[in-house]
Amino acid sequence: MDFGFTEEQKKRRQEFYKVCAELEKYKPRGFYGLESIYDTDEGWQYHLYCAKEFAKRGWLSLAWPAEYDGTGNMMDRVLFAEARGYHGVPGVDIFGVQMLAPTILACGSEEIKREFLPMIASGEVQFCELWSEPNAGSDLAALTSTSIRQGNEFVINGQKIWTTGAHRAHWSFGVYKDDINGTPHHNMSFLLFDMKVPGITIRPIKYMNNMHLYNEVFLDNVRVPAKIVGQEHEGWMVVNTLAAFERSNIDAVVSMQRLLEDAVNYCNTTKQDGVPLARNPLIRSRLAKIAGEIEASRTLAYRVADLQNRGELTLMDAGAVKIFSSELLERFASLMTDILGPYGQVKLSRWAVMDGLCERSYQEHFVGSISMGTNEIQRNLIAWRGLGLPRMK
Repeated sequence: MDFGFTEEQKKRRQEFYKVCAELEKYKPRGFYGLESIYDTDEGWQYHLYCAKEFAKRGWLSLAWPAEYDGTGNMMDRVLFAEARGYHGVPGVDIFGVQMLAPTILACGSEEIKREFLPMIASGEVQFCELWSEPNAGSDLAALTSTSIRQGNEFVINGQKIWTTGAHRAHWSFGVYKDDINGTPHHNMSFLLFDMKVPGITIRPIKYMNNMHLYNEVFLDNVRVPAKIVGQEHEGWMVVNTLAAFERSNIDAVVSMQRLLEDAVNYCNTTKQDGVPLARNPLIRSRLAKIAGEIEASRTLAYRVADLQNRGELTLMDAGAVKIFSSELLERFASLMTDILGPYGQVKLSRWAVMDGLCERSYQEHFVGSISMGTNEIQRNLIAWRGLGLPRMK
């Protein structure tokens, strides 16, 4: 692929950065990452405000076909993600915009497209992903929740867990077993339904620092209209289509550039024994290594966008970006904690460096390597499906 930008792309990139820089001014104090979107009412309202600003510019439907009011291509989406990541701006529903919309475009009926794409593009309807279950996380095929058809409705029973933002979401997408005696991988449906229908109970699973991102969701005789993405009984195929979009991880890749700049500025302005930390050869070497890895991640993200443009993205490609970027964030968080020393353990204090970002990043960095299918599972998929290596017996 050609890694150079066209004049039009340069112009669009500048516009993305300009708008995101303006929206950053309204950011609540301490707002950082996915947790801040769902944890507080203030963070949620800021997210919705940014979503409306992006929606009126048509940026939530970037790379969609023109017949569904889409504009631009996948590289525009990457450049937009870069701008948001650099300025730490929310406003893009990772479930509705980044995962569900491209999946609907790839697998949905015309009726489903006409109903759900406009609500996603408006930014007014936010989704959650009813995916993992207590005994079916990375091995999603082992799920036990059921969706039994009754006429034009499904009756859903079961439990979902680790559901990000279920307490805020308006709608959900998820997969359920529709034939308990059916053939494995051909016995489930991918369903969409309103999270306000009767029979849904949401219980929080809070972090040790009391932040609220995850939830348990209990489904007790939940009756929903039959809004299916793909074909009935063939939800597993849709799951794999969505997984590629889920794991491409472009936003996480580009957000690290701003963190690196803040880290370099801290080392340039902070002295130890009268000498800036940036003069320490060990610190310089470790920061340089991280900088190189961030550029490698960015290049991988560009490659994913190019593959998506050409309709050639595979689970192996998306999984590779997910593994590399999530483990890079772990290394980066550990490095900054080392550099800051005791200050890296402080937040909500005048002694907190970068508003306590490093302390929080260190506590939360493990999430990326576990969510969206653990990195161990991703390595297996790359080995088996991508490289054709044999399974261990």
